[in-house]
Formats: sequence, C-alpha cells, structure tokens
Amino acid sequence: MRRRTNLRNIWKQARKTLKGQFLTFASTLFILSLVAGLLITQALRQASTDLDMIANGSVPSIDAAQAMSQYIEDIDAKAADYLAAASLTEQTPCSIIGSTRNPGNLTGHDCDQLNIDAELILANKQLYIAIHNVTYPGERTALQRITAGLEEYSNDIAIEEHEYGLAASQTDPHDEHLQKAYQAYLAATNVLNVRITKPPTLDANNTPVYDEATLPNCNIEGRSIAANDWPLGSLQENIDCLSSINKGYLDAAYTDTMNFLGITTALLSLLCLVLCGLLVFVLLRMILLTHRLVNPGLTLATLTAFVVSFVVLTNFIGMSGRHGAFGLMVKDAYESVYDSTLLKRYATAANADESRWLIAVDFSDQAEIQRWQQDWDTNRTHVNALIAQAVGNRTWPEEDQPLANIQSHWKIYTDIDPQIRALAMKTTNPARIHDAETLSTGKSNDNFSAFTDAVDRLGQANRGYYSRTYTLTNAAVLHNILLSSMLFPLIGLLTVWGIARRLKDF
Repeated sequence: MRRRTNLRNIWKQARKTLKGQFLTFASTLFILSLVAGLLITQALRQASTDLDMIANGSVPSIDAAQAMSQYIEDIDAKAADYLAAASLTEQTPCSIIGSTRNPGNLTGHDCDQLNIDAELILANKQLYIAIHNVTYPGERTALQRITAGLEEYSNDIAIEEHEYGLAASQTDPHDEHLQKAYQAYLAATNVLNVRITKPPTLDANNTPVYDEATLPNCNIEGRSIAANDWPLGSLQENIDCLSSINKGYLDAAYTDTMNFLGITTALLSLLCLVLCGLLVFVLLRMILLTHRLVNPGLTLATLTAFVVSFVVLTNFIGMSGRHGAFGLMVKDAYESVYDSTLLKRYATAANADESRWLIAVDFSDQAEIQRWQQDWDTNRTHVNALIAQAVGNRTWPEEDQPLANIQSHWKIYTDIDPQIRALAMKTTNPARIHDAETLSTGKSNDNFSAFTDAVDRLGQANRGYYSRTYTLTNAAVLHNILLSSMLFPLIGLLTVWGIARRLKDF
C-alpha cells in the first residue's frame, strides 16, 4: 500500500510541479536520444552490410564467370584458327593476352598457340577467384562442374595441338593426324557448347550426387533450366548458371535494400522530428520559465540534434530511391558493366563461330558448317540487341566515344563476314581457305579487336563510376555510424545537464 502511495506522489509531482515536469522531460529525452542513436546506428550497419554483400558477395563471382566465358570463347576461336591458318606463313607482331611479354613477330598459327596457353591460365585464375568467393546455394556445384569441364576442354585442346604436330602435311585436311586434331577440336567445342562428358559423382542408382542438399533452377536468356539438368549440361551452361545465380542474388539484394531504405528513412525522419521538436519545446519552456535566454546544455543539445539529424537523414535519402547511391551503383553503373561483358562475350562467341565455320568448310563437315552458321546468326542478333540496349542505357559522357566506336567497328566487322564466307565457298579456287583465313585473321580480326577495345572502354567508364560510388557511399555510411553512436548519447547527456543545472530555479 505504501509503495502505491509513493508512486502516486511521484506521478503527481511529475505532472503538477515544474521540477517534476522537467525531470520527466530530461528522462524522456535522454531515453529518446539513446533509442534514436541505437536505431540509426543499426540501420546504418544494415546499409553497410547490404553494400558489402552487393560489392563483395555477388559482383566478384559474376565478373569471374563472365571473364571465364570470354577467355574460353576466344580460346575456341583461336583453336579453330590454329588448324585452319597453317598456310599463313607471314609473320606479324604478336601480342599475348593478359601479358606485357613481347614474343616478336610470329605466324598467326604460332601466335594462336601462345594465346591459347595464356588464356587457359587466365581462365583458371578466374575459376580460382570464383571458388574462393562461394556464397550462395548452387555455386559450389556449378564450380565443380566448371572445373571438370575446363579440365576436359584443356585436355582436348592439348590433344589437338599434339596431333597437329604429328601431321605430315599441316595444310592437308585428309592427313590422318590432322583429322585426329580436328576430332579433338570438335570434342573440345562440344564440351564447351553441348555437354561435359565427365559425369558428376553417381550413387548406386546412377543418380548424380552433389555436395549441396538443394540446387536452384538456372535462368539463362529468359529460360529456366531445372536444378537436375543444368549440372549435366555444357561448360558454357554451367558458367552461365554461376553468373545467373549471383546476378539473381544481386538483384534481390538491391530490391531488399531499396525497400529497407525507403521504410527506414521514413521512420527515422519521424523519430528525428519528434526528438528535435521535443528539444525545441523544452528549450523554449525553460527560457520562458527561467527568463534566461541561454541554457548551454539544452541549446547545444538542440543544435546538435538538428545538425546530426540533417546529416544522417541526408545520407539515408542520398542512398534511397532509383537515383540514389545504391541505384546509381547497381542499376546505372554495374548493370552497364554487366551488359558490356555480355556484349563482349556474345561478340567473341560470334567471332568464334566464324572461325569454327571456316574449319568445318576446310574439313568438308556439312553438319558443322550448318551448325556454326546458325550459331553465328543467333550470336549476331544478341550483339545487335545488346548494342542497342547499351546506346539506350547511356548515362555518362565518357560512354559516348566508346559507343560510337562499338557501332562503327561492329558494322565493318559484320560487313566483312559475307566476304570471308564467299571466299571460303569458292570451290574453283584451290587457295580458297587460305584467302578466307587471310581476310579473317587480317582485316576482320583488326576490326574485331577495335570493337572489343571499345567495349572494354565502355565497361571501364561504368566500372569507374561504380567503384567511386561504392567508395564514397561506404565511407559516408561508416562516418555516420561513428557520428550517430557518439552524438546521439551526447545529446541525451547535454539535455540532462542543461535541465539539471536549472532545477534549483523551481
């Protein structure tokens, strides 16, 4: 009974005496400032985690997958030229991809061999990066199958090179060893484009067994491949699935972050408004009752609350929305980087199709001739669509020149293609393959190299904006975490001090 009486007296004093009211204000504002600091700091930490997940969880694996695809498609093109370009004996300066080494002047055939070896190393390096960045379900299985497929592909290319070296005539498609070299090349390109021959681990019922309990479906170019099917597909399909898995999580993380930032910004704005409003009310009430214009504690607390609230909310607003920092980084910058890698990948696949078509003509392989003609048409359509998309997505002035060069060099390159095919099919010319390869490895490849250089510059321009946005956003978030964790408790302490030193007036 006595305890209830004490509580009533305390409540009556808090309501009806000025001292009690200001003690209530002090307690409320102290708790509110601590709560505000805790919630804002936690929200900023979540934003930092989301930023890190996007930048260091998904993006490196997407980049690695796209780079692997690019290297292997280029290897496949060079492996075809390796057989078909044997008659080209002219030596020209050779550059090795990914290296500053200068091997001097070499024939196209010898330069192709050096680049095949170099790009196999680069592809394995990207595989290593992806293996050490496994984050999501399905990645481990995809990487195991990519490892098996790349090993099988490399072995077939090694057999091709070995059999080529045994050929008595390296320009006669009827030579026994050259035929074996061609069959090894077909085996390699089928691993890349049709199916990895080496199966995964099987149980007693011949059912594939994977290290992961569940696998996701794989979405490639708008089609969904069942979880049980894609690990049994080609090397390229597994690389695409590795990229698709990470791209899906990147898009989901972006959507979740946008929703979180939108709701959080609104709630924290309300919280800061209540805190600042209550501080202003208490400060004015203190001035009116004490007739003192300056209360150092309350004045500093109010000014600090307004400043830190403005800084923190400006940071949240700057990160939120389609044109905020996250939207700029993911949808403007990285989406364009991703599209650039797809553009280069499909263009390289088209270039490989042309080389594969030429070697099929040289070996009079009608099925392969038709196959690679159709694949060329498909990949060329992809490239045209991606170029149009890149032009439509233009955001930065640094993109203008690369986009112009991409369009001009792709047009020249595709205009040369019918000339190459016409030369190769001119059966009255005994040097038809030689002439077609001369045009293919000369003027055509020169324009294709200029095209890929322009694509690289387009990607670099967007990568620069992506990296700068990430760096600035991450620095701002970390700065505001420190600011909020220190200043909001300080606001509470200043409020208590400002009120406590004037309680003797009541």
